[in-house]
Amino acid sequence: MKLILNSDVQSLGRKGDVVDVAKGYARNYLLPKKLAIVATANNLEFAQKLQEKRQEQAQINSELAESIKTALADAHIVISQTSTDEGTLYAAINNEQITEAVETFSGFKLEEDQINVENQVKEIGLHTVKVVLGPDTSFDITLEIVPDTK
Repeated sequence: MKLILNSDVQSLGRKGDVVDVAKGYARNYLLPKKLAIVATANNLEFAQKLQEKRQEQAQINSELAESIKTALADAHIVISQTSTDEGTLYAAINNEQITEAVETFSGFKLEEDQINVENQVKEIGLHTVKVVLGPDTSFDITLEIVPDTK
């Protein structure tokens, strides 16, 4: 059965996609929850417009991601944190702290899920953090953890 998705459905598609699903899945799940509508001629035109809007928005998002990448590439972000005398932090640096530091440094507000830290930051020193802004845009920033002198 051909349907047009009203919202993103994991492992099926994104809003505006035309999908072919089993009739039972459509009747018992997608249609009652208003996650999809039947693919009629009028609805297909609507779906085409949605997909065009999504492509335009993707282009705008890609351009914005590239400008953020240019501004933050090779950025050196400094965070002060309390630590032991040996340089071990009392608490690991989390993504929220990193996004706040990036916003303070550059004015760009990143989401916590855009920060990818391979190993937890638990020590004073330099650390590399990957920022993923989209499927085609990711880059590294340098995070310097310094001891808090309070």
